[in-house]
Amino acid sequence: MAHPPLNIFERDGGPAEGTLRYGDHPDQLIDLFGMEHGGPLLYLLHGGFWRPEYDRSHLSHLCLALAATGRRVASVEYRRTPGHPDDSMSDVLDALDAMDPTGATVIGHSAGGHLALWCASAATGIARVVALAPVSDLQRAESFDLGTGAVRDFLGQSAVQRPDLDPAQLTPACDVVVISGGRDDRVPVEFARQYATAKGVRLIELAGADHFDLIDPLSPAFATVLGALT
Repeated sequence: MAHPPLNIFERDGGPAEGTLRYGDHPDQLIDLFGMEHGGPLLYLLHGGFWRPEYDRSHLSHLCLALAATGRRVASVEYRRTPGHPDDSMSDVLDALDAMDPTGATVIGHSAGGHLALWCASAATGIARVVALAPVSDLQRAESFDLGTGAVRDFLGQSAVQRPDLDPAQLTPACDVVVISGGRDDRVPVEFARQYATAKGVRLIELAGADHFDLIDPLSPAFATVLGALT
């Protein structure tokens, strides 16, 4: 009997080609893939509801798959200190500045999608943000108790007190594409719909996709993610 394919947390990922440090903290580093290729960079921001136990390692499959298509990929690690959100935000901007962000695309998944959408208004030089199942509205995510208190744990206070970190309260200054799965039970597709409507950005819904299909190169959703990059 055939066994179902392992998910991205169970499969062995490949190593990065190199690592760049942009600060002294152990989490201030960037894994590099496909650096021999030309063209603008893709910056990847991982999710995990901003919690320290989830790092960039589960994006290695996606990084390798994107590099195999001839793209340069930078997978960003950042500090995830509960109650200190500005550590994460400043790290993401510093990571962008550590390499030339001009014309780059920032791809973020889940909580990393929140960071990517924040970059759409806070970062300079980037051309596009592709947000995959993003936590696009912190106040709404707090009221829905996404991630069992994840927003309040991340911020150390109510989302109402930090509108400067909430994509729903900000205006994107670059091209934005939001992709969400209809079977997502972690960040429901309604978040993406509401954000896309409010901000007038492009929304791609994948009816059969769940939360992690969007970062799994073995999923049919990978073709859609590639299409959003071109």
